[in-house]
Amino acid sequence: MGAVKYWEDLAQAPVRRFGPVVFGGALLDQLLDLMGEKHPVHDSDDFARGTDRRQRIVPGGFIHSITSGWVVQHGSPAAIVGLRMLSWDFVRPLYPDTPFWFTTATDRAEEIDDRIGLVETTRRVFDENDRTYAIGRMSVVVLRHAAQRTATVERVQ
Repeated sequence: MGAVKYWEDLAQAPVRRFGPVVFGGALLDQLLDLMGEKHPVHDSDDFARGTDRRQRIVPGGFIHSITSGWVVQHGSPAAIVGLRMLSWDFVRPLYPDTPFWFTTATDRAEEIDDRIGLVETTRRVFDENDRTYAIGRMSVVVLRHAAQRTATVERVQ
């Protein structure tokens, strides 16, 4: 795992790309049991096929978790101290055992004060043919580097 990322690291960061990631059927079963997310479209291939799906689908909340590092560790953790906004548009169903990639792009960054800053990002989940499965938008409050905070305090004094 890499070093913790702070506001300064994310404010001007290039687009980050991760993958391929595969959310396996066994992991889906385990998380469905753990989380209680037992809606039939996620739990039953027969039910999902009756809704014009090929098989059961990965819940949208799990897609956020996967791409945030909860299920699959990627990149480096960020010093997030608050969530302001989170929304997802689910374009097409993601099936278990299907390889996918995702990107995270910083759309906007704003200093709040010498201790914290705001970062707005867009996350895109897609397959090897660049077909989009989901688009997530997130606004988070992130700690600034301690060295940056110290330098600001010293300049003020």
